Amino acid sequence: MGIGFCCLLPMAAQEELKDPGPEIIFSMEGGFYEEPIELTLFSSKNAKIYYTTNGSRPSRYSKVYRGPIQIDSSLVVRAIAYEPGKFGKLYGHSYLINEPISHFPTISIAISSSTLFDPDEGLFMQGARANDSLLSKEGANFWNRNEFSIHCDIFDPEDRMVYNSECGLRLFGGMSRLFPQKSLALISRNEYGEKRFRHRFFGKKGLKSFKFLVLRNSGSDWSKSHFRDAFMTSLVDEWDIEKQDSEPAHVYINGKYWGIYNIREKVNKYFIEDHAGVDRENIDLIEHFMTLKKGSMRHYRNLLKYLEAYQLDDPSHYAHVDGQMEIKNFLQLQIAQIYFDNRDAGGNIKFWRSRTEGGRWRWILFDTDWGFGLHDREGYQFNTLDFHTSTDGPSWPNPPWSTFLLRKLLESKSFEKDFVNTFADHLNTTFSTSRVESRLNDFYEKYRPEISRHLQRWNLNDKRWENEVQIMRTFARSRPHYVWKMLEERFETGPTSWIEVKSNEGGHILINNNVKAGTQAYRGRYFENYPIRIKAVPNYGYRFSHWEGIDIHSSVQEFQLELTDNFYQVRAVFEPYIHPIADKVIINEICPKGGKASDWIELYNQSDETVFLRNWILTDSKNEWQIPNAKISPRDYLVICQDSLNFVHSFPQVYNVVGGMPFGLNKVHEKIGLFANRNAMVDSVSYELEPLDSNFTLDLLLPTLNNGDSENWVINIGPGSPNAGNPYFVHSSIRARQEWWIQVGAAAAVLLICIMMLIFRHKGRL
Repeated sequence: MGIGFCCLLPMAAQEELKDPGPEIIFSMEGGFYEEPIELTLFSSKNAKIYYTTNGSRPSRYSKVYRGPIQIDSSLVVRAIAYEPGKFGKLYGHSYLINEPISHFPTISIAISSSTLFDPDEGLFMQGARANDSLLSKEGANFWNRNEFSIHCDIFDPEDRMVYNSECGLRLFGGMSRLFPQKSLALISRNEYGEKRFRHRFFGKKGLKSFKFLVLRNSGSDWSKSHFRDAFMTSLVDEWDIEKQDSEPAHVYINGKYWGIYNIREKVNKYFIEDHAGVDRENIDLIEHFMTLKKGSMRHYRNLLKYLEAYQLDDPSHYAHVDGQMEIKNFLQLQIAQIYFDNRDAGGNIKFWRSRTEGGRWRWILFDTDWGFGLHDREGYQFNTLDFHTSTDGPSWPNPPWSTFLLRKLLESKSFEKDFVNTFADHLNTTFSTSRVESRLNDFYEKYRPEISRHLQRWNLNDKRWENEVQIMRTFARSRPHYVWKMLEERFETGPTSWIEVKSNEGGHILINNNVKAGTQAYRGRYFENYPIRIKAVPNYGYRFSHWEGIDIHSSVQEFQLELTDNFYQVRAVFEPYIHPIADKVIINEICPKGGKASDWIELYNQSDETVFLRNWILTDSKNEWQIPNAKISPRDYLVICQDSLNFVHSFPQVYNVVGGMPFGLNKVHEKIGLFANRNAMVDSVSYELEPLDSNFTLDLLLPTLNNGDSENWVINIGPGSPNAGNPYFVHSSIRARQEWWIQVGAAAAVLLICIMMLIFRHKGRL
């Protein structure tokens, strides 16, 4: 029997819940109208309606609604109903009359004009307390950090209203507050109305729910390209690094056009939780040098002390540091900043770790506006590698503390090799001239039909905008040459060699675990003194056979290529092969967002024999890991997780678990592979999901189903069922048993009737 819960409240409170106060109905929903309109308001209980059209919050001192409102220009109507002793909730709708057609989203904000424009106190005004002798205008009103209640409507590019609520507003940004178009942060809270902004502002692959949204004025790039940061960070979409999504939008304030803003995510604890799937209250978050935003600095201070005390040319010390910070993540951040020539990177640093066993520091890429020739049209020539490793830079922009980590890591020959080869990988792919120019042209074509209106609004120049885009094009074409040159000057690279690699249809090749090459040949340039790693990875149903074009034993699937010649041509050949254990050990449950338990994967052994996983390999789309000694008994489960202590604490009933998985799973799209001896694939699962706010698992409906078919998986909200049957499997098993007992019961009843009939028949004869 189930147990129900009730909440006993005082009668007055119960009445309050039953009666939220008088409501208001708008005869026309907010939106875009080509002609003037007439708006009628209706209230429940014949309550009195107060309203405003100037953006201010309505009160009993506002206009009283007495008849239809004539609207012939863009404005926001805010209204509240009152009955004796009680106000209802605030309502609002934006009416945009005869505004230009746009393919951007539109955001309309209503706020008291005095809050923004009062000469003495207005947020957008300098005010009397500003110190004009300082560039930052210290004391100016626009350095205000307070939050204000506003009304906000958001329309998608098809002009459909996707958000309509009161919310919070703050000014946002650093020195960009000096520009006339200020950046804004929007905050959704229960006390205002909606708890979150629930819409896919950044497309299907973006999140669908946000606590904060930033309307960014493009930072230091204001009055220039207006998309530098969004463009640059988009180049590293597939990298293992947290970064903000972006989408341009037209913004109106109190019905007045306020220009193009870039909708961005705000980098805070909510951002980290949403992107990394960790508990936002259980993280350390630091920015700049030692500004603590969340948690504790103890772990980071200990890391710095270790780095100061030990030289990383000792592999054991380097391994220790790798256990404290995600070196690959940091390496990628540095490569991006150096390629971008972002000389303001020392001032825009944010990094975090999960406060769990093995939680390591990760860095966030944001605010890259100074790159791509912002203040130096010939910045593509600048040696940013030297700049980011300087030992005596000024307090801004590259003080010694901001270059310390990279300098220390470069003491390790292992890191140096990874740094140089990874940079070469990305110069051949991510930062190739053709790819960067193509992406830049996409941004240009997206903004070009919309930018003139923005430029006119702020008295800016179309020609200057075109010139800024041309500066970026020149940077894209010229930068790779100078990056190759700065690597040659900094390290003993030797000359460069070219490689061309490809495979047949049975698998693919990984170069340095960064670049993937398949049946279409990959061609890249590398340095002679930095050998590269080449690995053959079979698809499911295949195994590696041999190499062509290079003299190496056929059993070697991964090798280091010494670049002693000018050109190499390598081909991997795969052959059909089904591993004996394939379809026996399967991926049965996946938890990409496990909260305190971290991410985990459950395997199931369908066979009648114990399977030993010694030297098996588990991979995701970016990482691979050799599973420690483990085994799975017949018809049993094994859980592989990141943090075994937290996992067991969350699931004390588990009995077969292996910790130490050094990577998390992507919450939206991922490919997981399980490989046995000779790197033959035993199982493989990939998924494409819509982002979810809650902890969830992906469950195979039945262990006997094909787990390569997405139709056989289901999303379950909650903690999951490690070391146990998945909910549908358990339910099916119980139901099958119930049906069996029903059938047994029916058969027994028939048998009983037959026996009784025989007894009666026998008695009748007597």
